[in-house]
Amino acid sequence: MSADIHANNKRIAKNTITLYFRTFITLLVGLYTSRVMLHALGVDNYGINAVVGGIVAMSSLITGTMCQAIGRYITYALGMGDRQLLKTMFSTSINAQIVMALLAAVVLEIVGVWFLNSSANIPDGRMEAANWVLQCSIVSLIISLVGSPLGAIIVAHERMAIYAYISIVDVMLKLAICFVIMAYDGDRLILLALLQVAIAFGMQCFYAWYCRRNFEEARYNPKIFDKDLLKELTFFSGWNLINNGAWVFSTQGVSMLVNVYFGVTMNASRSIATTVNGAVQGFVGNFTMAFTPQITKSYAAGEKEYAVNLVNRGTRFTWLMMYMFIVPVCVEAEMLLKLWLGEVPPLAVLFLRFSMFESLAVSSGQNLFRLIQADGRIKMYTIHAALVAGLIFPIAWLLYKLGAPVWTAYLVFIIDFLLLNLVRFYDLKRLMTFSVRQHITKCISPCLVVSVVSFILPIFVSFQMEPGFIRFFVVCIVSVLWTGFCCVSFGLTKNERSFFYEKMKIVYGRIIRK
Repeated sequence: MSADIHANNKRIAKNTITLYFRTFITLLVGLYTSRVMLHALGVDNYGINAVVGGIVAMSSLITGTMCQAIGRYITYALGMGDRQLLKTMFSTSINAQIVMALLAAVVLEIVGVWFLNSSANIPDGRMEAANWVLQCSIVSLIISLVGSPLGAIIVAHERMAIYAYISIVDVMLKLAICFVIMAYDGDRLILLALLQVAIAFGMQCFYAWYCRRNFEEARYNPKIFDKDLLKELTFFSGWNLINNGAWVFSTQGVSMLVNVYFGVTMNASRSIATTVNGAVQGFVGNFTMAFTPQITKSYAAGEKEYAVNLVNRGTRFTWLMMYMFIVPVCVEAEMLLKLWLGEVPPLAVLFLRFSMFESLAVSSGQNLFRLIQADGRIKMYTIHAALVAGLIFPIAWLLYKLGAPVWTAYLVFIIDFLLLNLVRFYDLKRLMTFSVRQHITKCISPCLVVSVVSFILPIFVSFQMEPGFIRFFVVCIVSVLWTGFCCVSFGLTKNERSFFYEKMKIVYGRIIRK
């Protein structure tokens, strides 16, 4: 048992390092791509792409949900060692996704077209381009939905290296799009939408080729239609879709409210903040992605206590890693955006700071959600979570109608995500032996200490220096070193600190010998 745990921990560490390499590259390229794209499109077109192309962001969330749901069953089957079930699961899930993609396309063609042409705040003369973006977004959604089982298989088999390589190729192609657009004299927004569809299709074709070549179960047969399995998968995916659909409605709904009340310029500023936030979440999300297969496999094998321990440890590490980014980004947000964009859209600095804490609230409960998914009994949790998510849009709408500032929605999101964690505690207690007190003691308490202490020194240093590149560089270095010290001192257990110090001694010894 101890040997298996050691092997699992080693695999988690290896996968995390691989994913960090992938995220570091995609972060650098992605941020540069956003800068070039903003200058190539202009603020108005960038804002239109953000609000109308939000359906693409919605597609990523929905496909992520489907990938998680299908991945849960594939990983569960791997944990049980049932190869025949894996083959049946793959073809059945593809069939289910085709049906779901068609239904989603019909709904979006009705609702999306109506909103865009009747309620959206689009600058004069840009409605045709906005409709092109909408239609291309719907096509991207269909492609991603049908191909989501392929990504689920790769993650379930813990092939994080190929996942990393594909992601790097994806961002490189998106960077290439920027240079193509800059050389184009026609409508750049329409060309961008068409090229994004081409990339989505190309990526899914590669996923299909790789999975077919490397995984025996990845052989799609449209005739394989296990009704019982389809019913179970549809039930699980359907509840997940309701849950995530509620969050999509809230997220994109707030973007539409921002567009209606404040215009596309605020959408552009919000999109800039979301880009940086997404990059940070990508780094931290590597922990969650690396932990997820082990949580599900351990639960499937009956090792529930080990699965709970993984969740507690993963949640704490996720929070601590978030603060390694939150502190320097929040303290030096203005200079960061100036260096990145040159010209900073209005309120982008404030949006960025708020979005960092929104991201922290989201990340703090991801591993709790994975444990609920591993159990499989998600009906009641989905209802509870959807009700919580459903509060965001009407509250934000009411506040905007009463004259609240544009940043108010961020506060609504943060409070709502924290409330969702209370819902997860309740459902975990209902489903299994889960100690909320232990989670608070082992995870939340040390993380709160780190949260308070880690800001003290960087803020003090920033007040002692004049704004500029030198202060930016010094504050970032101080933030990382000081926050790292706080994480090790207050965020790690005694055994984890001893392990960390031993590893540091080994690294230091190797450097000295060289």
